[in-house]
Order: sequence, then structure tokens, then C-alpha cells
Amino acid sequence: MVHLQWGLYALIPSLIILILAFLFFFIKRHRGHGYFLSKFSAFTRIRFNHLEQRRQTYCPANQDCQCHPVDSSSHIQPNLSCTHRSPTLYMSFAGAAMIVGGVRTTEWCGSISQLHDQTDNSFDVLFLTDPAQCFYLQDPDYKWQGLIYYRNLVKTYSTLYQRVILIGASLGGSMVCMCADLATISIAFNPVLDPTLLGLPWRIMGAFCPARQAQVIREQVQTNMEKIKSEKVNHNCVLHIHWSQLSAPDQRQAHRVVGGGKQKKSRQKECLTLVSDFDINNPCLSSPVGVYVWFHRCSRHALAMHLKRSRQLIPLLRHHLGVKSESIPQNTSQEKEEEEEQAKQSTVIDMSTLAEVNDTNEHEVRVPLI
Repeated sequence: MVHLQWGLYALIPSLIILILAFLFFFIKRHRGHGYFLSKFSAFTRIRFNHLEQRRQTYCPANQDCQCHPVDSSSHIQPNLSCTHRSPTLYMSFAGAAMIVGGVRTTEWCGSISQLHDQTDNSFDVLFLTDPAQCFYLQDPDYKWQGLIYYRNLVKTYSTLYQRVILIGASLGGSMVCMCADLATISIAFNPVLDPTLLGLPWRIMGAFCPARQAQVIREQVQTNMEKIKSEKVNHNCVLHIHWSQLSAPDQRQAHRVVGGGKQKKSRQKECLTLVSDFDINNPCLSSPVGVYVWFHRCSRHALAMHLKRSRQLIPLLRHHLGVKSESIPQNTSQEKEEEEEQAKQSTVIDMSTLAEVNDTNEHEVRVPLI
């Protein structure tokens, strides 16, 4: 019996050493993607330089461009003397890193590249992440000046490029909506427009936003939508918002704008040009001005990933951005058949008959990696 006790005493330190060794190799293996650090940072609110270096990644189309040094990624300041710019700049706002496994430096990279695969279009991309996981409301100095910081960034780039395109999902979509009046085209998938409506899992997993800052999001988004809808901006400006119609968390966000829901909210008509079920053949998908809300028959928060897997995302983006393939004929019979099939898959019920989702799945939130 005594020998068994001593054996157990010796086993405990061995197990501790094995666990620590496992954590060491786990952290070392995933450090490149910020997997462990992003989770630890979100839980503890401790900031890491390794994550901050992933805050912004500038990818010019011209591979010879050396106007933006790599070590400037934490505080990118546009080089006004750069002569290598393309006509178009994409600004990608990444979603929550906590749920998808770490900070992704180049979210939307695959879709943007696929979108232009068969074209001669030249474009630059600025990939943005939020290491603090607080809806981009903190600036690189960790002050609650993120809205000013990112709006100034978009405003500056809008003077340097012919077109600035914003794209993002979830909390990345939130910042897209908060900067939409400064860009040419803005596309947001399931944006969180009121963080106070989020469930407990979101708060536990690190999507942090104090009530005062949540008010900042609500006010800025409403102001932007009113400006764009009434065409009070000095350039063509359009905002497309895509929501999952059968997802309870996204229903709550949508009801703040389109009205309805359990609280019978009124529709903010002064903010909306059109609210419609998604139809790939709807000409408004290519409108250059206005605020458009599109509902998809999807029960997941990861709407963009759902659309990509069902091969609807690229055609959708092509309509929004007016991207046409230059190497193959347009409007072939096969292409028309594909669009008709996508339209059938995307047909949804009217907003007035929004399906109620079981409360047990109400807080199931997944963020897409595109």
C-alpha cells in the first residue's frame, strides 16, 4: 500500500511535466497564427506584440513596391509618395479570432483572389485584424479611439484610390458599417450592430464591448445609413448587409434596423433603400448607391462560409462589385443555369414570417474564415 502511495506521488509531477510539455509544443506550433495568444489575450486583456504585428497587413498588387515596410504593420500610415497603387483597394476587416482558432492575418484573401481569377483587374488589399477582440473600437495604443483611427484610415485611402471596397463578417462587418459612408462599396455579412444583444458565449469567448462603446456603434451605424440612403455623401456609396434569416442572434441584430421581432420594433425607413429576400437576379445587387438588406435562408451565423460552400458567394460578390470575367464570354447558357439554381437555393420567406429558432440554439455563434 505504501509503495502504491509513493507511486502516485511520483506520477503527479510526471503528469504535470507532460501537460506543460504539451502546452509548450502546442503554443510553439500555433504561435504563427496567434491561436493560443489570441485566446489568452482575449480572456486576460493582456496585449502581445506578436498579435499587434498582425493588426494590419498591406498587400500591393505590384510585388516590387517597397513603400510600406513590414515593421509598420501595427501603425500603418499610407505612404503618400507611393507610385505603385492600383485603381482599387480592398479593406478586409477580419471577424472574431476567438471562435475560429486564432488571429487570421488575411481573412477574405481566397475569395478576393478567386473573384479576380479570370480578369485583368489590378487591386491592392489591406487586411485588418482586431487583436483586442473589441469590435475594432480600440486603436493600436489601446485607447477607445478605434472608431476615429479606422475612419481616418479609410478616409485617407479613399483619397488615394479610385475605389475603396470594405468587406467583413460579424464584428468585422460591424466596422464595415461604421466606415461605409467613406468607401465606394461596403459589404457586411451578419454584422453585429448592437453588442448588448449578444449572448453569454460571445462575452465569455472574448468579444468585449462595454455598454458605452456599444452605444457608439449603434449611433455611428445609424448615422452612416441615413447619409448613404439620402445620398448626403459626395461620391457614389453603397452598403450591402447580408443576414441569416433563420439565425436567432442575427434576427435580433436585424430587427433593430428592419423592424419586427418580439418587441415589434418599427422599421428605420430613413436608413433603408431596400429590404429583400436574396435573389441573385435582383438588379439592386449591382446598385452603386443606397443601403440594401438581404436575407438568406440560413440558420448559421457563418453566412459567408455557407454561401461559399454552396458556390453562391463569388457570384454574389461579382454582382456587388461589377466584376466581369474578361477571358471567357459572359452570360453563357451554363452561367444562366447556375444563377437560376443559386436563385432557387436562395429563395426565402418574407420578413413578416421570420422563423423562430429554438432557444437552445440561440447563442450558437460561428464566425467564418473566407
